[in-house]
Amino acid sequence: MIVGPAIDGSVEVQMLEKGRDHMYRIGSDCHHIGIDCIVEHHALNGDDDKAPRAFDELGFRMIDGGTFVKHSDDEGRTLFPVGEGQFDLMSSDDEEDLADPTLGGFIVNDEECEPFTHATGDSDFVRETHDAVRAFNDWVPKDEQEAQARSFMIRQEARAARLDDEARFARNMPGANYSQPGI
Repeated sequence: MIVGPAIDGSVEVQMLEKGRDHMYRIGSDCHHIGIDCIVEHHALNGDDDKAPRAFDELGFRMIDGGTFVKHSDDEGRTLFPVGEGQFDLMSSDDEEDLADPTLGGFIVNDEECEPFTHATGDSDFVRETHDAVRAFNDWVPKDEQEAQARSFMIRQEARAARLDDEARFARNMPGANYSQPGI
């Protein structure tokens, strides 16, 4: 990571260092390297939201603001934390994505989506879905892998709930209880 301005053809950088846990962290030592030694650079220009995509293009997945997993390590047998939601790669909201004819209406503007509602009725599908939600709520993971999977699902639910709450607020609708089905 470049941490200092270019002076006389060199920049001040901090290196990513691999820890015993196989995760990389930004080192504390600063080094001066020649600008010509830089093979690839992704400018953030003060926009930290660009960091997850920049590190992804460099071959790393961000766990948090200073911890990374190398893509090639992530595919092995070592279990790594899922990471904080704010560092997940998000798809672009650009108008060109929405207008892409190959997507066939798959991407819909958030403003056009209806907020979440609990399923009503007494069909097998509704009962099975609500039973699955209750089973997940009662699930106690047996090992680290199950604990990470459960943690990931809880974070995904929280992210979806947050987006839905914002849509409800914009429509002057009350909030919803997402994890306690009615039937």
